[in-house]
Amino acid sequence: MKNSVLTIIFVLTCFVGFSQKDSSVLAEKDVDFMLESQFYPRLNSGVFEPSIKARILFSNEHILRSNLNFIYHNNLREILEVNGNGVGSVEDRNQDLLLSLGYAYLFEGQKLRPYLGFELLFGVGKVEVFGSRTDSTVFVADFNYSSKISSSHIGLGVFSGVDFYVFDRMYIGTELGFQFLRTNYARGEFKQTDASSATDPETISVIPQRKESALGPSGVGVIRVGWKF
Repeated sequence: MKNSVLTIIFVLTCFVGFSQKDSSVLAEKDVDFMLESQFYPRLNSGVFEPSIKARILFSNEHILRSNLNFIYHNNLREILEVNGNGVGSVEDRNQDLLLSLGYAYLFEGQKLRPYLGFELLFGVGKVEVFGSRTDSTVFVADFNYSSKISSSHIGLGVFSGVDFYVFDRMYIGTELGFQFLRTNYARGEFKQTDASSATDPETISVIPQRKESALGPSGVGVIRVGWKF
């Protein structure tokens, strides 16, 4: 983990130094705007992940970019009553809205243009679970529950990709990166409703806050389609 973080910091330092060195060149060049959409081929996975990326091209090599990514994951499973016709269900919903700000160096080329870069990541999200007529393991006719937890994200990533120009201004491409992401889960709420209880049918308890850190690949399998204005 320590070596990976040091590697990312080294790459960032190199890119910042390179950008400062060529700052006089940037002022003399025209600025182009690029807009693209990204797709992940995850058929029948329950994951919906649309993404829009804006890229500002200075000179012919330097790119500032911002990426807006919305991730929605839904999983619903039934729980059947043993020796009966009752049906319960558990539904998991995960939602995340991520924003990244980054820099990329675009190598020379005609149709094919590779690039390298880094980015900062920010985001918010929530994790929800809804149980209907179940305690999550067996069917219980009069029992329901739900939990809600909000989250926030901050991270850092390095990436490499390629643009292939199908036409003068339209390109397709792909990208692969390495990303460190820290997620903070705020205190949540867990609510249980027992309709068969005559004294206290509803109880609410607190879910403790927690933090998670992840280091791994990003952009695996992404297909990018963009237009240069």
